[in-house]
Amino acid sequence: MPDNVARPSLTPIRGALGMSVAMGMGRFFYTPALPLMVAALHWSSAPGAWIATLNYVGYFIGTLIIAQGWVEPNRFVYRLSLIVSTLGLAAVALTPNLIWQGGIRTIAGIASGLIFVCVTQRIPANSRRPRDGGISYGGVGFGILVSGAIVLAAGNVADWRQLWLICAAVSAVFSIIAWTWPIPARILPHPNPAEAADPTTTDDPTETATDDPAEAATPFDANRRRAMAILSTGYFFQGGGYIIIGTYLVVLAGPVFGATAAASTWLIAGIATAASPLTWSAVAARIGTVKALTLCYCLQVFGALLAVFGSSPVVLIIAAALFGFTFIGVVMMTIGVGTQLGVANASAKLTSWYSIGQIVGPAIVAAALSEHIAAAFVASAIALAIAMVLTLVGVLAGNVGR
Repeated sequence: MPDNVARPSLTPIRGALGMSVAMGMGRFFYTPALPLMVAALHWSSAPGAWIATLNYVGYFIGTLIIAQGWVEPNRFVYRLSLIVSTLGLAAVALTPNLIWQGGIRTIAGIASGLIFVCVTQRIPANSRRPRDGGISYGGVGFGILVSGAIVLAAGNVADWRQLWLICAAVSAVFSIIAWTWPIPARILPHPNPAEAADPTTTDDPTETATDDPAEAATPFDANRRRAMAILSTGYFFQGGGYIIIGTYLVVLAGPVFGATAAASTWLIAGIATAASPLTWSAVAARIGTVKALTLCYCLQVFGALLAVFGSSPVVLIIAAALFGFTFIGVVMMTIGVGTQLGVANASAKLTSWYSIGQIVGPAIVAAALSEHIAAAFVASAIALAIAMVLTLVGVLAGNVGR
């Protein structure tokens, strides 16, 4: 079989496992492993928050270098990133030195960002059935599930170093299967979108065009840009709010479950995340994207508050399920709204703001709330509520069909 051809029935699974390597393990294994590392290394919450922030900085760099055209999302970049992500998991086990940990997690973040773009950019072209895209996105949740299962199953018999090595071994197996995700060896250049969209453009050097944006812009264009700016700001708050939950959910559950058993909350989050893409696609198709997005946000805010004010295992499990069930849903539907606005590269622009939010959220926790994890969850709920309001205002400003 040629290198760039995969069996159609296995293609979405390969994409899902690529997402598992990039996100569920490459980025999020840190969450269930963190309480054990804190206990073994006698860290406060601050080192973990700063290391998490550096991972998000790396993720932003990975997406940015593709968005700016400095690196092509081609087969070589994808496969190299799978290798780097897997080796990065193993490298964490080498030493607890904070400089080493921060550097490795930054590199791992870059690899995760590159894999994420390489997979998601090819999902439309590689999907043969309506549910294929949902299966591929579901790999994020499956990877989170696997991360939680590793800690829950081996946390009582393995130390923190061995847990990272086990995760690296699983990532290597997943990478082998994901290796043949169909992606071009080289990305062909595309024509300038503005020129392609403008039927009045000619090659006649004697003709002149109006270059003044003020003259070229219409009231509709100005309204669309304003709506996109509001939507992007909301997505920034979403990125900052959700990542606080994603980073500290297991830490908050530690006193209730114990350091190892707390990983069960992450296991629940993984199951819910895996089911999320297909579920929210169906909900949006039935009641409309805007209503579905509003419902998804409300559940996310409720889950953050529930985690703070609940001290029982049942309440924390429900909070974990709500976190997993909502964050991918918000991502999918917000990007869908941005696309409806008709803004060029809406997905890339929104993702950039989302990534910045992911950097700012843990940094604020590290700087001001490292000793008050419950307060960090309250801040998360406030950020998510702001995100919901701004998203709805952006939708109304852009007059997106509801």
